[in-house]
Amino acid sequence: MILPALAFFCVGLHVGQGDTRGPESLPRPSISAWPSWMVPVNSEVTLQCSAPTGEVNFVLRKGRNSVKSSASPDSPEGNFPSVKFPFPDLTHSDAGEYTCEYYRRMSPSIRSPSSDVLLLVVTGYLAKPSLQAHHRGLVTAGENVTLHCQKPRYITDSHVFALLKKGTPTPIQLHSQRGKETDFSLQSVTVSDTGNYSCVFYQPHPPFWASGPSDHIEVWVTDETESDERAGTLGTTEIIPIVTCASLFLLAAFLLAAFLFIYKSTCCGAARNRKTKRYHSSKNPEVVTDASPAMMSSFPALDEGSQESRAEEPQGVMYAELNARALSEGPSNQMAQSLETCVYSTLKT
Repeated sequence: MILPALAFFCVGLHVGQGDTRGPESLPRPSISAWPSWMVPVNSEVTLQCSAPTGEVNFVLRKGRNSVKSSASPDSPEGNFPSVKFPFPDLTHSDAGEYTCEYYRRMSPSIRSPSSDVLLLVVTGYLAKPSLQAHHRGLVTAGENVTLHCQKPRYITDSHVFALLKKGTPTPIQLHSQRGKETDFSLQSVTVSDTGNYSCVFYQPHPPFWASGPSDHIEVWVTDETESDERAGTLGTTEIIPIVTCASLFLLAAFLLAAFLFIYKSTCCGAARNRKTKRYHSSKNPEVVTDASPAMMSSFPALDEGSQESRAEEPQGVMYAELNARALSEGPSNQMAQSLETCVYSTLKT
């Protein structure tokens, strides 16, 4: 009696263990959004689900509701099958929490666990915040930059603040704040941190409304070596115009002085030549060769006393005396005078 009873107990135990074994478990899928999980209204986004096994059908869920399903295409060996769910022309009602799961085509009753939750945020429903920088102007690499984001005053609900950078699809920082403002800090910035920044805020709970992006702020980060080279370049470009202007001024002054010297020499030389041509120099007193007969009759001969006194005068000075009587007699008398009357002057050489 004991042996049949023991055999029956072992058989029952084996059957019980078989009944408690659950269905075959499947790995969790993954979900992603392209180009980003935060996108503006009226744009397009694509949600992609992937599984580590082949020949499966995917189901996309928003919350607990199934919104889309699709069979994965056959994938080459080594690649996980995936399927894309496009959302063209987004509306604010498309915002929400999305997950995906899959099941094998031969075993539709066995489903995988849900993927991680992906929050899709559609911006542009609430008024945009303001963004300000505590540091203005150029920023040297290694410094810290603080950007201050603030909601409009009439919005008092709790929101999540997100810092965006143009060219980067996903937010670079997230802050959960109950207040109206928050500070984003960029620590030890590098040249790669240069760019245009903006911020948004959104609800972390349904209906997940989000603001439009703030006006952007440009952050310009320079390396110390680049700053030194730029300063050296600016110094050189400032010195060159000064040197050039000084050189041009000196050249103009030199040309002006040379022109005045040449002009003065030319004029004086011409005047001296004219005077030399008019007078003939000899040991005897000079005779005016180009004077008219009337002018010659108007000047009496110089006496010896006046010649001796003028001999003491400086060289190069010419003297002449007018014949007042001849001038008062008129032209007819002047023509009647003898042509022997000459005018003498002393030219000392």
